[in-house]
Amino acid sequence: MAFVHSDAHLHLVDLFERDPDFASRIPGPDWRGAVVAHDIAEFGRSEALRTELPLTVAGFGIHPQGIRDDTASFLSTLAAEGRIGFIGEAGFDFFGDRPERVRNDLNLRQQKETFELQLSLAVGRGLPLLIHSRKGMDILLGYGSAMKRLPALIFHGWPGRAQDAQAFLKKGVPAYFSFGTTLLRSAKHAFESCAAIPEDRILSETDAPWQPPAGATWTGLDLIIAVADTMAAIRQVDPEAMRLRLRENFNKAFGVQG
Repeated sequence: MAFVHSDAHLHLVDLFERDPDFASRIPGPDWRGAVVAHDIAEFGRSEALRTELPLTVAGFGIHPQGIRDDTASFLSTLAAEGRIGFIGEAGFDFFGDRPERVRNDLNLRQQKETFELQLSLAVGRGLPLLIHSRKGMDILLGYGSAMKRLPALIFHGWPGRAQDAQAFLKKGVPAYFSFGTTLLRSAKHAFESCAAIPEDRILSETDAPWQPPAGATWTGLDLIIAVADTMAAIRQVDPEAMRLRLRENFNKAFGVQG
């Protein structure tokens, strides 16, 4: 079972542009991944690239960093036709000083409308919802009642504290919290959350090719090994047991069989 690795978040098209031979670096034959896309053309390219991989789950969402009008109907069609296994990334981003990310009434209303559309679609279609959040945790907590109706709410690159995670769980939200390369940078808040969140609610990810560790220019799929091993060390459990738990959680979060 040494090759069981589960990657809850990656971008195939962006990864291919940096490493056309990425498929040869998949960490073992029993690897699984969740692939995101946010653009119609990107989704088509991503689906073609997925044919080179073992079991993957495809997702599509309207990212809060790039809200656009032409993808909402496309997303609805994908969900209706069963062509995606989850919706996302969806969520909120008010990090930085770019005009569209300043937390003012206009941007807040636009991001809320886009998020509510995706949340409603995920609930209606019984699909997991994958979350991107930067400086939006308080807003997301306000949707607790609606998010309880989801099969799963998956936080990509969990940015919060352990008490934030507990707040969602106490509301009855079926939330999962995914950790990636921030652990390889020894981020204190990530270490603390990873140690404290219940074992059946944690996931591992690379966000490949984004968020590279120190000294790297991009993130490869093989870094999931270091992420999972670091999670095992933080939680003081056997690495193989950690990988098996992460696989079980991945399957439950994304509705994957076996």
